[in-house]
Amino acid sequence: MGIEERELHYAPDSPLRAWRLFRVRASGAGLVLSSPMYHDPGPPPWPAVGSVATCSEGHPAPAAGCRCGIYAAVPGTLDSLPGYLLDTAHDGDMWAYAEIACSGRVFVDMRGVRAERAEIVRIALPDALWPDEVALDAAKRMLRERYGVPVGGLDSVPEWVTGNQRDAGRPLDETSLDLDLRRLDLG
Repeated sequence: MGIEERELHYAPDSPLRAWRLFRVRASGAGLVLSSPMYHDPGPPPWPAVGSVATCSEGHPAPAAGCRCGIYAAVPGTLDSLPGYLLDTAHDGDMWAYAEIACSGRVFVDMRGVRAERAEIVRIALPDALWPDEVALDAAKRMLRERYGVPVGGLDSVPEWVTGNQRDAGRPLDETSLDLDLRRLDLG
């Protein structure tokens, strides 16, 4: 049995706001965000403020019944963004949360959202993980220059994101969810 999902549509001028986890990776002389769950020695970067989803199967992303799209979490869904750090504990790169604005086709299911397009709205770095204040300030400056968005600390991240502490990112397939999608159906 597949995951129950619902397709919604959001215009770029009234996007769905959501949160996602990124790894912060070195790129040339700067830093770049990339997916934490890309199982490849060279995960592709999120090079600009906006991104458009693609699917390796060749259809427009996201698509019904496929897991393609730009992933994010909204209140009431079950994906544990902190849990993905445990799923990728082998990855030693720093991490960050980012609020993103999702538009185009957006599929919502018990795990979260899968969007066609997303733009980073703001980035939140965990201060304690950086070796010192100088490194943290440099990282904030580089990310602000690359993406043109505010870069702050975890105090800007909602409690429903940081408080969803599970020992893995995605929920079990048997998990069911009674999510009130009416509050998301704004597109």
